[in-house]
Amino acid sequence: MKKRKLWKAISAALSAVLLATSVPSAAFAAVPAKTADVQTKAADENELKLWYDEKAPDSYDGWEKWSLPLGNSGIGASVFGGITQERIQLNEKSLWSGGPSASRTNYNGGNIETTNVNGVQTKMSEVVKQIQEAFASGNTSTAESLCAKLVGVSDDAGTNGYGYYLSYGNMYLDFKGITESSVSNYKRALDLHTAVASVEYDYNGTHYVRENFVSYPDNVLVTKLTATGGSGKLNFDVKVNPDNEKGGGSNNPGANSYQRDWNTKVNGGEITVAGTLKDNQMKFNSQTKVIADGTTTDGTDKVTVADATSVTIITSIATDYKDKYPKYRTGESAEALDTRVGGYVDKAAAKDYDTLKADHVKDYQNIFERVDLDLGQIPSDKTTDALLSAYKAGTATEAERRYLEVMLFQYGRYLTIESSRETPEDDPYRETLPSNLQGIWVGANNSAWHADYHMNVNLQMNYWPTYVTNMAECAEPLINYIDALRTPGRVTAKIYAGVESKDGEENGFMAHTQNNPFGWTCPGWNFDWGWSPAAVPWILQNCWEYYDFTRDADYLKEKIYPMMKEEATLYDQILIKDADGKLVSSPSYSPEHGPKTSGNTYELSLIHI
Repeated sequence: MKKRKLWKAISAALSAVLLATSVPSAAFAAVPAKTADVQTKAADENELKLWYDEKAPDSYDGWEKWSLPLGNSGIGASVFGGITQERIQLNEKSLWSGGPSASRTNYNGGNIETTNVNGVQTKMSEVVKQIQEAFASGNTSTAESLCAKLVGVSDDAGTNGYGYYLSYGNMYLDFKGITESSVSNYKRALDLHTAVASVEYDYNGTHYVRENFVSYPDNVLVTKLTATGGSGKLNFDVKVNPDNEKGGGSNNPGANSYQRDWNTKVNGGEITVAGTLKDNQMKFNSQTKVIADGTTTDGTDKVTVADATSVTIITSIATDYKDKYPKYRTGESAEALDTRVGGYVDKAAAKDYDTLKADHVKDYQNIFERVDLDLGQIPSDKTTDALLSAYKAGTATEAERRYLEVMLFQYGRYLTIESSRETPEDDPYRETLPSNLQGIWVGANNSAWHADYHMNVNLQMNYWPTYVTNMAECAEPLINYIDALRTPGRVTAKIYAGVESKDGEENGFMAHTQNNPFGWTCPGWNFDWGWSPAAVPWILQNCWEYYDFTRDADYLKEKIYPMMKEEATLYDQILIKDADGKLVSSPSYSPEHGPKTSGNTYELSLIHI
């Protein structure tokens, strides 16, 4: 899909932002992507940096609250900024357990075809009819009791097919010859204008700098280390360790949902990690190339750098996942996956660092610099932590408060760009999933709610700012994902609504509150939060807005309209008449709010009855 010019949507976008923020219209200035001098001026005059004067704690809490997130929609990285040991948490957005596998050949998206009703195995579609009849006759208690039957497979442990979004692992840089207590002028920062995370400090007369970014054009994580002034050199080990532990998140997954097997090989200053998940046999591969002006020595599981003043580390990660029902795999062999990942690394390594960085910044700023927000803010010399504390305590100046508010506004745009990008025209393998509950970043294998795709407003909210802040192409992964739910969703529609699509027929699809990357379109394992067929009409509003803002009629015809038409076809068949002769959805339930009823306002407003 060609990149689309979004400038024509900016006036509508900014109007929507104004309504959401209640600030004067003069505060906003649209910056056309093509005007490079305007971009530079905006960046120079409106510094936007999260910065700290100490490293992030090496813990789950430290990852969640203080590490610096980077990404390119497929690869994620979180920079801790350690002095004697740098930790960079690594993510790959498609690294999920669950779905079809050699041990789960009967996987069907969590759908349960029959359930026990008064000792009789009853089809789910028949249970729905019984509920409708009970509501119609005024037997509310019976209807509510039967609603509890409308669930999918229970899988909080993630071992029955629902799975978990998993942490890939960590890159560690273990430095030698540095005493942390003797370091001065430490600073760790994330520049929102360039999407570069940096660490710098002085030690024994030498200035040490590390820069990190994840390049969308080159599909690699790049880390550049330099030592300037004095006699100090860079001496350190590089390791890449897959994450095989449950971790410090809040859920309690089964071990098989996150554990994996892998081999690490080191050759010519390059670390290759190749393996499979135990749960679903998904293949994964990462390659990390170390380029130094000193010496590099291969170890069993590491590369050792000695006496260098400049080192560039290039990493790429991928899996054999593909969002295509029913197998959800590319079909690549381990060797083919290895070749693909190695190709990204080799191509990037053929460029010098300045070119890699310039290509990354240009691509990122093409989206980020489209919108500038001016609230009269002045960049603060306080650390981000101190600025936040002052804001909460009411001691921040007016300029500081406005600066933090602008930072928050632009940080939201930054996180969207880093976690949700369109598929490159020349590389269909890089089609990515949408931002999940945590964007693209997880610091452990037991993230809350599986770090999944909740369509009871969470996923919708992820993408509400996308259009109004002039980043419509960042919504394409969401639209592709919803489109991919249609085929497995027809299975769910047949089982729970009795609506069947014959071969080649698009007769209606159904999905509910929670979804994974493997067509898990069944209701959740508890009715009160899990039953929500209206989740699809709700998320389709996000898809429609793509056209509403871009006016791309071809994309509407190709992607958006077929989904909306099929969903309308579904509701045309499942709506029933209430006592007043009005068409309603039954049973209906507003997730986590209720009540269980026949035709509530929540669902009817979404389907526009």
